[in-house]
Amino acid sequence: MHISQKIQRIAMLVILPIAFLAVALAIYYGSIPEKYQLEPGDASPYDITAPRSVGDPVETRQRAEKAASEVPDVMLRSEQIVTEVTSRKDLFLSIVKEHRDLYLSAMSEYQAAITPPVDSEDEPEAPVVPAPTAPDQQKYADALIKDINDKLQSVIISDDALALIKMEDSRFESVSGHVSSLTSLIMSQAVDNSALRLELNQKIQTLSQSLTFYKEDAGLIERSLGLLLRPNVVFDAVATANARQAAYERVLSNPVMIERGTRIVLMDDIITDETYTLLEQLDLIDSGGFDYRHFIGILFMLLILMSIAIFYLNKFEPDIINSTGNRISLILAILIPLVISIYVVRDFPLTPPVYFAAVLIAAYFGFRTAMLMTVLLIMAIMPMTGFDPLFPLIAFSGGVVAALFTKGIARRDNYAFIIIMTAGTNLAMTMAYGLLQKESWSSISIQAGHTAISGTLSVIAAIGIMPLFEMMFNAVSPLRLIELSQPGHPLLRRLFVEAPGSSQHSMMVANLADAAADAIGANALLARVGAYYHDIGKLENPIMFTENQQGENPHDYLPPEQSADIILNHPEQGVRIGKRYRLPAPILKIIHEHHGSSSQAYFYHKAKKLAEENHLEEPDQNRFKYHCPTPSSRESAIVMLADSVEAAVKSTGVNKLDDLENLIRKIIKGKNEQDQLVKSGLSYQDVEDLVKAFLQVYAGHFHERVKYPEERTVQQPAK
Repeated sequence: MHISQKIQRIAMLVILPIAFLAVALAIYYGSIPEKYQLEPGDASPYDITAPRSVGDPVETRQRAEKAASEVPDVMLRSEQIVTEVTSRKDLFLSIVKEHRDLYLSAMSEYQAAITPPVDSEDEPEAPVVPAPTAPDQQKYADALIKDINDKLQSVIISDDALALIKMEDSRFESVSGHVSSLTSLIMSQAVDNSALRLELNQKIQTLSQSLTFYKEDAGLIERSLGLLLRPNVVFDAVATANARQAAYERVLSNPVMIERGTRIVLMDDIITDETYTLLEQLDLIDSGGFDYRHFIGILFMLLILMSIAIFYLNKFEPDIINSTGNRISLILAILIPLVISIYVVRDFPLTPPVYFAAVLIAAYFGFRTAMLMTVLLIMAIMPMTGFDPLFPLIAFSGGVVAALFTKGIARRDNYAFIIIMTAGTNLAMTMAYGLLQKESWSSISIQAGHTAISGTLSVIAAIGIMPLFEMMFNAVSPLRLIELSQPGHPLLRRLFVEAPGSSQHSMMVANLADAAADAIGANALLARVGAYYHDIGKLENPIMFTENQQGENPHDYLPPEQSADIILNHPEQGVRIGKRYRLPAPILKIIHEHHGSSSQAYFYHKAKKLAEENHLEEPDQNRFKYHCPTPSSRESAIVMLADSVEAAVKSTGVNKLDDLENLIRKIIKGKNEQDQLVKSGLSYQDVEDLVKAFLQVYAGHFHERVKYPEERTVQQPAK
């Protein structure tokens, strides 16, 4: 390990904990609400709004007490009362029957007395007696009334008593049967006064409709039951208390909410005990202490989020971890929106600029990394928003769209599209949430405007800061790649002027690389620009490369070893030139890797032939190999294969697609056998798609032009 690497490692070990604590403190102070020095009885010098949604304890308690007071008394059916009512009914019918029997007995005697005896000649003539009188029905009715009053403490009206006394037995049996059955039926239920009246009315109405004869008996039965029946429920104090407590707790479990942003104290309001309790609940009273529990919670949260990020980067993106510039770029892309959020979230909780991070990280490190880091950033900002559920919904959807279109923008210079789509997504999601929550149109409009402006400004800032990132950290973004692809770039202009053959070759390689990368889902813009610059090392000595030669070949006068050195050195020379022109690292990597560790077969065989002719030792094959790393990315491998294919097509003169396909597959097979593609990440399917893409490009080049006939002089006809 070099000394500089050791210093960097030590610096990171010192800086990271300090940065971690600084971020934790920043989130802590951004997430705790503004506090006030107030006491009960003070006149508030401030307007105070709720920093988060919270239950209103005073209003909730009042509603709970009201709900409890509205719970009716719990009444339970009493078997004792039912037994008493049944006994009263039996006694009533027994008394009526007793007085009916007395009346009927008197009537029998009266009937016997008034019936003339059968004449008999033997019997002496009966003495003359006074005529008997009929039994007085009213007397028996009065006796019945008195007996019922004495024994049941109830008063039966005279007409009902008279009717019961004088009605026929069959009719009385019907009446007494209905009284008994209705008593049992009604008393089988738990009935209070109102329920008893309702049940009795309904049952009598049904009975009246069912009677064919003596319909007036329904009224007699109703009045008789009115003497006998009474509510059969008793007050249950325990059950009533439990029911009222349940109603009280039910309201407490669903408290009246004071929504975030609600003004709870107006300037000059007197702070009551209830208001002070609410302010304490919202943590708005300045107690002068440091909230260690809150800070420790933030530390734990950040530790988890950082662990997830480090695990992901180590496992899936080691290039970011291993590059100081990449590390700093990623950290700044996250820290900038995090710090800005501390200042904007108090007044505008939906506007933290997470889209800034989504665009920058997607541009430099890819969509997958952008998505993970955006989610982690949203989670880190959540405490500052009071865990507002709308914020992660808006931020995540807008972040996904920003990252998606940033990744796709590599094919065209249209950054306005990212801005429009991000702002539009924020606007639509905010409106959808507001409509689902039945919020007012004014509230929806304000929130939607805030989120749309946040998305717009965040993306504009990210695009604007890209050149600064590229200058400071030698990073590469779509904007930088588009700039590098312009023909007017000084290095491309030099290549075109000083090595026109290499420039023409690079253009064709770029077309092949672009098509192949697009076919397999790689970064087509990076592959194209890498192909433009892959041979800039030839600028050191352009005449030594075949495509730039006109006439004699200088290699005919050089030993093969010296010629090989010139050819084999052009990747390293390209890297040196690229660094002088501040080409980004991914382009330098393509330049360095586009030949890998393959062999320069031509000069090796030339040296071998000379050795045989001069009876010398066979040359070392390693002497004729490129000593460069093999391709470490799909884009680098694509440029290697495109370079080899284009060179082979030019040297062999292939002009048929069938022959070309065989040539391409032969080249790929050779590279694979030399282990040049091991680290590239290309799959077998990628290789097949790559071959098809190369063939499609050459299909247009192999298309024969129409041959026009030579121009001949047309004879003018004689006039």
